[in-house]
Amino acid sequence: MTDCKRMFSFYGLVCPTIRLCATCLHYSFLFFVVIFCFNPQPIFGNQANVVRSLVIEGNHLFSTEQIKNLMQTSVEKPYDAEILKKDVEKITRFLHNKGIKYARVTEAPKKLDDGFYIGIKIAEGKIGEITVSGNAKTRDNVILRELLFQKGDVYIEADKKESERILRQIRYIGAAKIESKWDAELENVTIHVTVTELFSITGALDPGINNQSGYFLAQVRESNIFGSGQAGQIRYERITEAGEKTRGFFTWKYRMPRLVNSHWNFDSEYIQKREGDSWRVLLERPQYTLKSRWSASFSISELINQVRWYENGEKTDIFEQTLHKTSGNILQYFGDRHHQNYLGFWFDSHRTIYLPIESIRVSDASPSNRDIKRVGITVGRRNVGFHQTRFLRGMGGEEDFITGSHFSTSLGYASPLYGSERTEYYASLGINGGWISRDRFFGVALIDFSTSFTNQVERSVLQARSALYFRDVFNTGDIYRVDTGFRENGLFDLQQTFVAQFKTEMQFGWRGESQVTLGAANGLRGYGLRQFNGEKMMVLSLESRTLCGGNFFRKINDGLTKVATFFAKPFIKDRIVDLGLVLSATAFTDIGYIWDSYNTFDIKKVKPSVGFGVRGSVSQVSDAGIFRIELAFPLDPSFTPPLQPQLFLGVERAF
Repeated sequence: MTDCKRMFSFYGLVCPTIRLCATCLHYSFLFFVVIFCFNPQPIFGNQANVVRSLVIEGNHLFSTEQIKNLMQTSVEKPYDAEILKKDVEKITRFLHNKGIKYARVTEAPKKLDDGFYIGIKIAEGKIGEITVSGNAKTRDNVILRELLFQKGDVYIEADKKESERILRQIRYIGAAKIESKWDAELENVTIHVTVTELFSITGALDPGINNQSGYFLAQVRESNIFGSGQAGQIRYERITEAGEKTRGFFTWKYRMPRLVNSHWNFDSEYIQKREGDSWRVLLERPQYTLKSRWSASFSISELINQVRWYENGEKTDIFEQTLHKTSGNILQYFGDRHHQNYLGFWFDSHRTIYLPIESIRVSDASPSNRDIKRVGITVGRRNVGFHQTRFLRGMGGEEDFITGSHFSTSLGYASPLYGSERTEYYASLGINGGWISRDRFFGVALIDFSTSFTNQVERSVLQARSALYFRDVFNTGDIYRVDTGFRENGLFDLQQTFVAQFKTEMQFGWRGESQVTLGAANGLRGYGLRQFNGEKMMVLSLESRTLCGGNFFRKINDGLTKVATFFAKPFIKDRIVDLGLVLSATAFTDIGYIWDSYNTFDIKKVKPSVGFGVRGSVSQVSDAGIFRIELAFPLDPSFTPPLQPQLFLGVERAF
């Protein structure tokens, strides 16, 4: 082969001479064949129509690889303007479907001599200004700290909906609405939060003028101290009885959410009683948002209570129960907002001491002192969603009905190695779920089973509850909202709801130590509070609820508002105290049954009752509860005299 003095290169081949030799021609031909096989483009074709570079910028929530997988346009493929336009539309739809409502995608192709260089710019829609209104008392930062976004974050629709739900759960907030808007000039999203504040300070005074025992009660409760979101309660109770020293009892409660601007909450209470003083301290970091990856809770308490034992509807024994309890748990969550698995560790120490106070007659009561310390693990899975509604469990305020399913199980072990009085195993299983249909039918069910055992099963408890709501039977709509008040719809405006509720509790192996009672206290209206006792019970309740609205009831509320404003004027200036009175007429029937291990089911022993009543709530007052006035008639043939009505007055938490 002849030496050469010039270099020649072509597609990476180098021939050592200017004049190609036979060997070089042979290898050059083979190289062209290889290049042609691996390159679908003609070697001598036009390469100026090929995509040489594809750069994506501005994407923070999804990776570049995820965005490119949505596109047909790619590097080293022919450029097509129509395909690129469709790719941009597909990326935009993808981001919008993921809740990035204000995402904007633009393309910038640039043609050079060797092909096209394409840039894809994604503007995800960052938040600029956030404003708050409707909070006359609550500080802006108290509202803003509950939001799942802040200035500079990308606006996501799911964060907005969950933030509204978080705000609605606050005791002194009756309604919350978050509105977003794209500011074309500033090229960002502006957020406006509107809340409806509830009247947060309440009190109670009972001077006991007509009470010969000299009873006196004064109470002040505030769920939003100085607009900080902190809550407190002070209660003083004085009892003067003939021949006994006058006694005064104090109750203090204090709650501080977002301790030191964190997600930890602090809750405490101290209660003075005749039996002794009780106290409780709780420190918790709840999973306040479904985006949280962990939660924790730690509590310590010493509670002194009176435990009463009943047999055949009569009180037989009174015990003083002292319960020292320490517990804690840490949970780790995996998944997204709606589908989660979780794993956790927990510990529980409870020491119970019973002191007999009074024995009226011989009974089976024999509660035993216990000192159990357990550790264990919890695993669970939940698929949850939320549906906004009203008048299912509350009166007037917005409610978030949970749909989906939740399964959890816990396993625990108690051992003398860490202070337990004996070796013991513990297991529990919980299943609950909820469903809706056409915004009219709401259903919920819960089953909870727990058991303790050594070499055999010793104590077990099974609890189950279910409810079916046929809301707004005649499709009349919401007659009252805390943010808008009564709607204008004539003199009377009624809304009908039917409710069916079932619950049961069954105890196994607790004879003499614990019991189940049945009566007005747990759903069987028309009978005594704890008229029946046993080891297992079940109750079915059917209710027809008629919510009352219209101009007539609005006038009643307006009158109460004027009275409340007059009395509150010395303490609250330039503010109308709207109580938001909502009333409901109810008609019901209850069917209950109770038995123990010595008896079998007997249809003749079923306890039925019927009745009617009125329920109401001052929905504009924080944590006011629901008052009820009900007249119930027992239908038990053995009840003498028959159809003797029972009047019940009280305040409850659920509608």
